[in-house]
Amino acid sequence: MVKEEEKVVFVYELDKLRHEYRKCTNLSMRQQIREDISLLQTVIGIAEEHPSNYREK
Repeated sequence: MVKEEEKVVFVYELDKLRHEYRKCTNLSMRQQIREDISLLQTVIGIAEEHPSNYREK
């Protein structure tokens, strides 16, 4: 379950990864960062599409 506070952390980390990606010159590292960005975007998207599934009851 993803709480709202956790989603905020994911968005923060996504912003950090995007910044890191722009600065990175190592191609293999850029690919790993791109994969991490994609994963975080997926998690954030799922939480936004189905918020009731991710809140504590």
